[in-house]
Amino acid sequence: MNDEQKGQRRVDRYATDKRFGKRSSRKEKKIGQDKPKLSRKDKKAERNDKKSGGGKWFKSPFFWIGVVVVIALASGGVLLALKARAQSSSESTPVDTVAAETGGDAQTTTGVPLASSTDQIVAGMTLEEKIGQMMMVGFEGGDAGTQITSAIKDRHIGGVILYGRNISTHEQVTALDAALQSVAVQAKQPAKLMIAIDQEGGATRRFTDIGPFYSEPMIGEMTGGAGAAAAQQQASSAARDLKKLGINTNLAPDADVSDGWGSVMDGRSFGSDSEVVTELTGRAVVGYNNATTICSPKHFPGHGSADGDSEKTLPTVDLSLEALDQSELPPFKEAIKQGAPMIMVGHLSVPALDATGTASSISKPIVTDLLRKGLGFTGVIITDDLEMGAITEKMSVADAAVAAVTAGNDIVMVAQTAANQNAVYDALVAAVKSGKVKEDDINKSVARIIDMKKKYRLEL
Repeated sequence: MNDEQKGQRRVDRYATDKRFGKRSSRKEKKIGQDKPKLSRKDKKAERNDKKSGGGKWFKSPFFWIGVVVVIALASGGVLLALKARAQSSSESTPVDTVAAETGGDAQTTTGVPLASSTDQIVAGMTLEEKIGQMMMVGFEGGDAGTQITSAIKDRHIGGVILYGRNISTHEQVTALDAALQSVAVQAKQPAKLMIAIDQEGGATRRFTDIGPFYSEPMIGEMTGGAGAAAAQQQASSAARDLKKLGINTNLAPDADVSDGWGSVMDGRSFGSDSEVVTELTGRAVVGYNNATTICSPKHFPGHGSADGDSEKTLPTVDLSLEALDQSELPPFKEAIKQGAPMIMVGHLSVPALDATGTASSISKPIVTDLLRKGLGFTGVIITDDLEMGAITEKMSVADAAVAAVTAGNDIVMVAQTAANQNAVYDALVAAVKSGKVKEDDINKSVARIIDMKKKYRLEL
């Protein structure tokens, strides 16, 4: 083999050398993946992407399923812990926990209803204090003298009524009412006194310079919508004027439907048209409510067709059930619908409602069965003055008061003499102690009275 042949052989062997082959494959690979030149920022992003695995785990549905499972398990654990803690607290927390004073039922942590704030007030009162709240009395004189001061302090009387004998000037009445409320505060009464008056307008009014300036009969004669507007506006106006003097209760409007000329209510009621009386009574109630003044439509179940005056004797309303429902009762139904807080029951014999002829004010079929249950009235029921001839010609005022409360009245009015007021108070206390009157019924009446006083801002 000559030198030329040997050289060629070395060249062929070098070309097949293993190392050359590796270098050649790397070079070819590098050449086959020729990439554009990356910037420094892109290179850094590429390195981070390689470190994080390219974010593929974040996009995986299995990852999110795992997250949901973990959250669900964690939430369940928290709920179980809270439930256990609440159960532990309920076992250690006294059951007399009281909710805020909203007038509604409170609840303990065990779900047992607690007494409302009103019920708690009633529960803290003595029997004598409860009976006092269920009485409205009159008195003599233009100042807070011994008689009325003693009634408020010693007998816990919760309501008074003013007559002409108590009134001389606006300034005097304002001072009188302030003094009466001051006595109530000193006596630690559960609420302010109801200070009432008969300011219907027209024939029955205690102030001549305070509205309603149009009497009820005049309003009833207004045509179109004028009567309705006047009834509401004048009720609001009268209420505001009375409140300036410290009077928070007006025993109005007169909701009786007059039987026409000669009727005892002809000069007092809105008229003889039941529809008109119904509308105007409702609008008057709205007016008083707008002025936050207690009103008391009267004289349930309707005095307009009575054959006499209850001031002197027990009159009879000789109407059928159908006639009563079509004429006498609609104004009271409308008053209830419009939110009347109190209704006064008159002294009337209404055979169609109570065949015994018992005065409506002491008749359970009329007071409880008809007014409370039949008409669904949930407010306060008050009697007309029990010292009227319609009552006193047949029984004592004390006996009448017990009968009135038994019938379902919440407040008995004894407007004239201190002797009768004391007798009524003692008789009611004794009736409860003897079991003749249930104290549970007394509690319900007092609760209604306190609730009404709260609603009309008579809280101390």
